[in-house]
Amino acid sequence: FLMAYFEINIMPLSFNSKCITFSEWIALFTLCLAPLIAHVASGAPAISYLTDRRLKWYDHICIYNPTSIIWRYAAITDRRIRAINWSRQDFAASNAIFWTSNGWDGSEHMASATAQYCLRYPETTHARPLSLTTLKTVITTLQGISALMILIGAITGSSMLPDRVGFGVDTIFFPLAILGLLRLSAAAWLTEDYVYQDYGQRADSMWEMASQSSSRPVDKDSEINAHESRTGRDPLLVSRFQSAGFRSPESSWGSRIFRFIFLGILWAVWVLAVFCIVPSIGGGVAYYTTTSFLLSLYYFMFTTVTAAIYTLFFFRGKTTNTILPCISSTWYRLYTILFTGLMIGLVVIASIETSKTVDGSYSSWEPMENLGCLGSSDWWFIGPSSQIMGFASRKESDEKWLTHDQKSVPVVRVNGTNSSAPEEFWLYNFTGYCVGQTY
Repeated sequence: FLMAYFEINIMPLSFNSKCITFSEWIALFTLCLAPLIAHVASGAPAISYLTDRRLKWYDHICIYNPTSIIWRYAAITDRRIRAINWSRQDFAASNAIFWTSNGWDGSEHMASATAQYCLRYPETTHARPLSLTTLKTVITTLQGISALMILIGAITGSSMLPDRVGFGVDTIFFPLAILGLLRLSAAAWLTEDYVYQDYGQRADSMWEMASQSSSRPVDKDSEINAHESRTGRDPLLVSRFQSAGFRSPESSWGSRIFRFIFLGILWAVWVLAVFCIVPSIGGGVAYYTTTSFLLSLYYFMFTTVTAAIYTLFFFRGKTTNTILPCISSTWYRLYTILFTGLMIGLVVIASIETSKTVDGSYSSWEPMENLGCLGSSDWWFIGPSSQIMGFASRKESDEKWLTHDQKSVPVVRVNGTNSSAPEEFWLYNFTGYCVGQTY
């Protein structure tokens, strides 16, 4: 269809993956899901339950939304900047996410309110170099740098033609890996070296203490005075920790500068998402497969919603909570469900369109000749005396985007009787490898 300054041509959905082998599918899905798993596994910590009210499924998946994960990184960094005296208790409570009787809570006062439930604090007030958390940061960073280089190359034309954008199933989560680089802002203050006692464990513990100190049987399901059980029978919990507190986001210049830089990076990523849809602002024609166009729209929607939410809450100074303030709202739950559904749909469509190209990479473009489907009798090679190196096809391509000279040259085709006969094929220059047999 025609737009104001440029034309977008979307190719119809085609089944290109029919000849990909099982072992190749395993490798493709490993490359596909690695950025997603790394981003979610490293960004969403285990939930600390402070109530017997269990999570609903729609509340649970909101924690794994990349918008929620990136917010957590920004809020932890902002809190560290505003801390008056950063303690191990603040360090642990800032990294934990609490589910209470009132819903999610990651506010600053939780460092004091949950101190009596913490069974283990981190040994230091910063991330240890040799720890699982640091390893996750390194993996996320390497994936992000690799994806960023490929995406910039795709936009600038150094890694693929700028007017023909086609991603295979192995690269559809590369933009998400780029957003994982935002983890670096909080890398020094991320940890999993803490343990908070869940509600069920506290209930069992208080029941046992009440039974041991009482001369009459105590019903496990009966109500227990939690305050009396904790302070009257456990001297280690009498003194309650008090956090030194934090400066407000409005009064901290460090917080203001950080929020400004963080928002600038987010909007820069948004610009990249726009360029994936509009590769040429000055005009021209852009060709997309169904996969690449839906992928561009998918990340454009995600970056737009994420940048808009952060801009709203950053300017209102709502960074005192490590959990996204709107995470329990109905519209955010619907947005998360829609985001997850589109993600699954994108994987399915990309799996249908992905094909192997002549250089061994994968793309969602329909190949001129599907090498994976060729039998040994269909393998061709250029004669030893030929000065031309290229790709041979049985028929002349009528693709308008192909700008190479279309010339016929005699090549040799190996038939079933091991004899050869000159035939005419259409040859196109390419950089890649040869498929066939040598004798």
